[in-house]
Amino acid sequence: LLLWLPVLIAKRERGERAGGNAVPAKLPITRSRTAWALAGFFGLQASGAYMVMGWLPKIFQDAGIDKGTSGVLLAVTMVIGVPVSYVLPNLAARRGDQRPFVVVLASCGIAGYAGLALAPAGAPWVWAVLVGLSNCAFPLVLTMIGLRARTAGGVAQLSAFAQGIGYLISVPGLILIGRIYDVTGQWYWPLGFLALLLVPQMLFGLRAALARYIEDEAVHPGEQTRA
Repeated sequence: LLLWLPVLIAKRERGERAGGNAVPAKLPITRSRTAWALAGFFGLQASGAYMVMGWLPKIFQDAGIDKGTSGVLLAVTMVIGVPVSYVLPNLAARRGDQRPFVVVLASCGIAGYAGLALAPAGAPWVWAVLVGLSNCAFPLVLTMIGLRARTAGGVAQLSAFAQGIGYLISVPGLILIGRIYDVTGQWYWPLGFLALLLVPQMLFGLRAALARYIEDEAVHPGEQTRA
Protein backbone atom coordinates (compact mmCIF):
# COMPACT_ATOMS: atom_id res chain seq x y z
CA LEU A 1 0.00 0.00 0.00
CA LEU A 2 2.83 2.41 0.80
CA LEU A 3 4.39 1.70 -2.59
CA TRP A 4 1.07 2.49 -4.26
CA LEU A 5 0.37 5.81 -2.49
CA PRO A 6 2.29 8.11 -4.88
CA VAL A 7 0.64 6.46 -7.86
CA LEU A 8 -2.85 6.71 -6.37
CA ILE A 9 -2.38 10.37 -5.43
CA ALA A 10 -1.26 11.17 -8.97
CA LYS A 11 -4.26 9.30 -10.38
CA ARG A 12 -6.67 11.28 -8.21
CA GLU A 13 -5.15 14.61 -9.19
CA ARG A 14 -5.20 13.63 -12.86
CA GLY A 15 -8.85 12.61 -12.61
CA GLU A 16 -9.80 15.91 -10.97
CA ARG A 17 -8.06 17.88 -13.73
CA ALA A 18 -9.77 15.79 -16.41
CA GLY A 19 -13.17 16.99 -15.26
CA GLY A 20 -15.59 16.23 -18.08
CA ASN A 21 -13.73 13.14 -19.25
CA ALA A 22 -15.05 11.14 -16.32
CA VAL A 23 -15.53 7.39 -16.55
CA PRO A 24 -18.33 5.29 -15.05
CA ALA A 25 -18.05 4.43 -11.36
CA LYS A 26 -18.31 0.75 -12.32
CA LEU A 27 -16.13 -0.03 -15.32
CA PRO A 28 -16.96 -2.87 -17.75
CA ILE A 29 -13.50 -4.12 -16.95
CA THR A 30 -13.87 -7.47 -18.70
CA ARG A 31 -13.68 -5.57 -22.00
CA SER A 32 -10.12 -4.51 -21.26
CA ARG A 33 -7.36 -6.68 -22.72
CA THR A 34 -4.90 -5.04 -20.36
CA ALA A 35 -6.98 -6.15 -17.36
CA TRP A 36 -6.99 -9.75 -18.60
CA ALA A 37 -3.26 -9.59 -19.31
CA LEU A 38 -2.60 -8.37 -15.78
CA ALA A 39 -4.76 -11.16 -14.37
CA GLY A 40 -2.81 -13.76 -16.34
CA PHE A 41 0.52 -12.25 -15.35
CA PHE A 42 -0.51 -12.10 -11.70
CA GLY A 43 -1.80 -15.68 -11.64
CA LEU A 44 1.23 -17.26 -13.28
CA GLN A 45 3.74 -15.43 -11.10
CA ALA A 46 1.72 -16.51 -8.04
CA SER A 47 2.00 -20.17 -9.09
CA GLY A 48 5.77 -19.93 -9.20
CA ALA A 49 6.05 -17.97 -5.97
CA TYR A 50 3.91 -20.38 -3.92
CA MET A 51 5.72 -23.39 -5.34
CA VAL A 52 9.08 -21.90 -4.35
CA MET A 53 7.91 -21.02 -0.84
CA GLY A 54 6.47 -24.49 -0.30
CA TRP A 55 8.98 -26.77 -2.00
CA LEU A 56 12.38 -25.11 -2.40
CA PRO A 57 13.88 -26.55 0.82
CA LYS A 58 12.69 -30.03 -0.20
CA ILE A 59 14.32 -29.64 -3.63
CA PHE A 60 17.65 -28.79 -2.02
CA GLN A 61 17.37 -31.56 0.57
CA ASP A 62 16.65 -34.15 -2.11
CA ALA A 63 19.87 -32.96 -3.79
CA GLY A 64 21.86 -33.76 -0.65
CA ILE A 65 21.96 -30.33 1.01
CA ASP A 66 21.32 -30.38 4.76
CA LYS A 67 18.11 -29.03 6.25
CA GLY A 68 19.70 -25.98 7.87
CA THR A 69 21.34 -24.80 4.68
CA SER A 70 18.17 -25.50 2.71
CA GLY A 71 16.26 -23.24 5.08
CA VAL A 72 18.84 -20.49 4.70
CA LEU A 73 18.63 -20.78 0.91
CA LEU A 74 14.87 -20.31 1.10
CA ALA A 75 15.45 -17.27 3.33
CA VAL A 76 17.83 -15.83 0.72
CA THR A 77 15.15 -16.30 -1.94
CA MET A 78 12.62 -14.43 0.17
CA VAL A 79 14.90 -11.71 1.55
CA ILE A 80 16.27 -10.67 -1.83
CA GLY A 81 12.82 -9.42 -2.73
CA VAL A 82 12.82 -6.85 0.09
CA PRO A 83 15.32 -4.32 -1.33
CA VAL A 84 14.15 -5.01 -4.88
CA SER A 85 10.55 -4.28 -3.84
CA TYR A 86 11.62 -0.80 -2.74
CA VAL A 87 13.59 -0.02 -5.90
CA LEU A 88 11.68 -1.79 -8.67
CA PRO A 89 8.30 0.02 -8.39
CA ASN A 90 10.00 3.40 -8.54
CA LEU A 91 12.04 2.43 -11.59
CA ALA A 92 9.04 0.86 -13.31
CA ALA A 93 6.81 3.88 -12.69
CA ARG A 94 9.30 6.19 -14.40
CA ARG A 95 8.98 4.35 -17.72
CA GLY A 96 6.20 4.53 -20.26
CA ASP A 97 6.08 0.74 -20.29
CA GLN A 98 7.64 -1.95 -18.14
CA ARG A 99 8.52 -4.58 -20.74
CA PRO A 100 12.27 -4.69 -19.98
CA PHE A 101 11.54 -5.56 -16.34
CA VAL A 102 9.14 -8.33 -17.39
CA VAL A 103 11.76 -9.92 -19.64
CA VAL A 104 14.61 -9.64 -17.12
CA LEU A 105 12.63 -11.19 -14.26
CA ALA A 106 11.31 -14.04 -16.43
CA SER A 107 14.83 -14.73 -17.70
CA CYS A 108 16.10 -14.94 -14.12
CA GLY A 109 13.38 -17.47 -13.34
CA ILE A 110 14.12 -19.64 -16.38
CA ALA A 111 17.82 -19.69 -15.48
CA GLY A 112 17.10 -20.41 -11.82
CA TYR A 113 14.66 -23.26 -12.49
CA ALA A 114 17.00 -24.75 -15.08
CA GLY A 115 19.81 -24.73 -12.53
CA LEU A 116 17.61 -26.34 -9.89
CA ALA A 117 16.52 -29.03 -12.34
CA LEU A 118 19.94 -29.87 -13.76
CA ALA A 119 22.38 -29.24 -10.90
CA PRO A 120 20.60 -28.14 -7.71
CA ALA A 121 23.66 -28.72 -5.53
CA GLY A 122 26.07 -27.28 -8.10
CA ALA A 123 25.47 -23.61 -7.37
CA PRO A 124 22.56 -23.47 -4.90
CA TRP A 125 23.20 -19.88 -3.83
CA VAL A 126 23.07 -18.69 -7.42
CA TRP A 127 19.82 -20.56 -8.07
CA ALA A 128 18.31 -19.11 -4.88
CA VAL A 129 19.18 -15.55 -5.92
CA LEU A 130 17.86 -16.02 -9.47
CA VAL A 131 14.59 -17.53 -8.28
CA GLY A 132 14.24 -14.78 -5.69
CA LEU A 133 14.66 -12.14 -8.40
CA SER A 134 12.07 -13.90 -10.54
CA ASN A 135 9.58 -13.73 -7.68
CA CYS A 136 9.96 -9.95 -7.73
CA ALA A 137 7.37 -10.08 -10.51
CA PHE A 138 4.92 -9.66 -7.60
CA PRO A 139 5.84 -6.03 -6.75
CA LEU A 140 6.15 -5.37 -10.48
CA VAL A 141 2.61 -6.51 -11.25
CA LEU A 142 1.26 -4.50 -8.30
CA THR A 143 3.01 -1.44 -9.69
CA MET A 144 1.59 -2.04 -13.16
CA ILE A 145 -1.90 -2.33 -11.70
CA GLY A 146 -1.43 1.16 -10.28
CA LEU A 147 -0.18 2.51 -13.61
CA ARG A 148 -2.78 1.00 -15.92
CA ALA A 149 -5.77 3.06 -14.69
CA ARG A 150 -6.41 6.80 -14.84
CA THR A 151 -8.08 7.19 -11.45
CA ALA A 152 -7.82 5.75 -7.96
CA GLY A 153 -11.24 4.15 -8.46
CA GLY A 154 -10.04 2.50 -11.64
CA VAL A 155 -6.97 1.18 -9.84
CA ALA A 156 -9.15 -0.33 -7.12
CA GLN A 157 -11.39 -2.10 -9.65
CA LEU A 158 -8.40 -3.31 -11.66
CA SER A 159 -6.70 -4.60 -8.52
CA ALA A 160 -9.77 -6.57 -7.46
CA PHE A 161 -10.16 -8.04 -10.93
CA ALA A 162 -6.51 -8.89 -11.59
CA GLN A 163 -5.88 -10.40 -8.16
CA GLY A 164 -9.22 -12.22 -7.97
CA ILE A 165 -8.86 -13.86 -11.38
CA GLY A 166 -5.11 -14.23 -10.90
CA TYR A 167 -5.33 -16.29 -7.73
CA LEU A 168 -7.89 -18.56 -9.41
CA ILE A 169 -5.43 -19.05 -12.28
CA SER A 170 -2.65 -19.99 -9.84
CA VAL A 171 -4.53 -22.89 -8.22
CA PRO A 172 -4.50 -25.40 -11.13
CA GLY A 173 -0.81 -24.81 -11.69
CA LEU A 174 0.05 -25.63 -8.08
CA ILE A 175 -2.03 -28.81 -8.17
CA LEU A 176 -0.47 -29.88 -11.46
CA ILE A 177 3.07 -29.29 -10.18
CA GLY A 178 2.39 -31.48 -7.17
CA ARG A 179 0.83 -34.15 -9.35
CA ILE A 180 3.85 -34.20 -11.67
CA TYR A 181 6.15 -34.73 -8.69
CA ASP A 182 3.93 -37.53 -7.31
CA VAL A 183 4.02 -39.35 -10.66
CA THR A 184 7.71 -38.89 -11.50
CA GLY A 185 9.22 -38.88 -8.00
CA GLN A 186 11.77 -36.27 -9.03
CA TRP A 187 11.97 -32.50 -9.43
CA TYR A 188 13.26 -32.36 -12.99
CA TRP A 189 9.83 -32.33 -14.64
CA PRO A 190 8.02 -30.05 -12.13
CA LEU A 191 10.83 -27.50 -12.44
CA GLY A 192 10.73 -27.81 -16.22
CA PHE A 193 7.00 -27.14 -16.08
CA LEU A 194 7.63 -24.04 -13.95
CA ALA A 195 10.20 -22.78 -16.43
CA LEU A 196 7.70 -23.39 -19.22
CA LEU A 197 5.03 -21.38 -17.37
CA LEU A 198 7.35 -18.39 -17.46
CA VAL A 199 6.84 -18.15 -21.22
CA PRO A 200 3.11 -17.32 -21.07
CA GLN A 201 3.81 -15.27 -17.94
CA MET A 202 6.24 -13.17 -19.96
CA LEU A 203 3.78 -12.85 -22.85
CA PHE A 204 0.99 -11.70 -20.53
CA GLY A 205 3.43 -9.35 -18.83
CA LEU A 206 4.60 -7.84 -22.10
CA ARG A 207 0.99 -7.06 -23.04
CA ALA A 208 0.17 -5.68 -19.60
CA ALA A 209 3.33 -3.54 -19.58
CA LEU A 210 2.25 -1.43 -22.55
CA ALA A 211 1.36 2.17 -21.73
CA ARG A 212 -2.42 1.70 -21.87
CA TYR A 213 -5.33 2.58 -19.59
CA ILE A 214 -8.19 0.22 -18.82
CA GLU A 215 -10.70 3.07 -19.07
CA ASP A 216 -9.78 3.63 -22.72
CA GLU A 217 -10.17 -0.06 -23.52
CA ALA A 218 -13.33 -0.66 -21.51
CA VAL A 219 -15.23 2.61 -22.09
CA HIS A 220 -13.56 4.19 -25.14
CA PRO A 221 -12.06 1.22 -27.01
CA GLY A 222 -11.27 3.31 -30.07
CA GLU A 223 -8.99 5.71 -28.26
CA GLN A 224 -5.21 5.26 -28.30
CA THR A 225 -3.47 6.83 -25.34
CA ARG A 226 0.22 7.43 -24.81
CA ALA A 227 1.57 7.58 -21.29
